[in-house]
Amino acid sequence: MFSDHHYLDSKVNKAARFYVGIWNGDVVAFGAAITMPSGTIKNAWRGHRTVVLPDFQGMGIGVRFSDIIAQIHLNEGHRYFSRTAHLRMGEYREKSLLWKPTSKNKKLRTDVKHNKVYNNHFEDNKRVCYSHEYIGNKKGS
Repeated sequence: MFSDHHYLDSKVNKAARFYVGIWNGDVVAFGAAITMPSGTIKNAWRGHRTVVLPDFQGMGIGVRFSDIIAQIHLNEGHRYFSRTAHLRMGEYREKSLLWKPTSKNKKLRTDVKHNKVYNNHFEDNKRVCYSHEYIGNKKGS
């Protein structure tokens, strides 16, 4: 249902947690998150996919859906990160009090190789992406 609508590809890591957004009884969004392997950051997850069906795009559903998924992880005691090349999502996070930029935010990544596929996620060093950590509402409202 969502595979044709993501700007990268339709592959999703099988180890991901999957989320479905429903609005007025209609399935409108899909999200996925995976653990973030790191030698320095413990107990962290990262956004893996956020897709909103075309009929529901442009209404702010994607950014709010991403916030909800991030808040779920924060409520469980995890840190949550996300990287996106999507202009509207990136600019939303730049202005949001729920997200803080990471040290990689809006920087060309020289630590990833061009056309590298990692955990079924395409990464390259040809585009500048937004990179944020969700700090959200610590009380989980």
